[in-house]
Amino acid sequence: MKFNKFGQMEIIGLVVIVILISLGMLFMAVFALSSDTSKKTFTRKGLAASTVSGILKLNVGKECLGQGSPQLGGDILEDCAMYFDFKEDSSSSIYQCRGKHSCVFFRALSYEILNGTLGAQEKKYEFTARLIEQKGATPKDLIEIIKNKGGCPKAAITNQDSSKPFPLQTNAGLVEVELKICD
Repeated sequence: MKFNKFGQMEIIGLVVIVILISLGMLFMAVFALSSDTSKKTFTRKGLAASTVSGILKLNVGKECLGQGSPQLGGDILEDCAMYFDFKEDSSSSIYQCRGKHSCVFFRALSYEILNGTLGAQEKKYEFTARLIEQKGATPKDLIEIIKNKGGCPKAAITNQDSSKPFPLQTNAGLVEVELKICD
């Protein structure tokens, strides 16, 4: 009789081990499947933030007549905000880049960069630059929104990540630049 009880205990022990291994495999599968989504989200956010940072820090010295070697994000965008109301006249801004107003030049060069990087990867995106003149004021679009493949529809908010607005304080007000990337 003692022999049978030990056999039953061994079988129960093996069943418990099999159940624990099965639960471990189940948790591993759940975490492996969910991490792919979080990797995509992290990648989109990082890509958006680094792309905007790269655009804003780009020096465009040879392409612009004016003082020194202007940065696209600092000098050109500030000039665009200051002389926003005079977009039709390229001579009304401090920097004349490729013979264009700073706002027109900022949009054109940003489009070239985004189309050559994210567009080449077939990514959907929206790029905006807005001026907030004073606290509580309605933001003005400094440039026409740059979109690829229709941009990011509002319904696809779960598959969309943003660089978050990059703030730039100017004499004209606060400029916010943002890039949204979606799947």
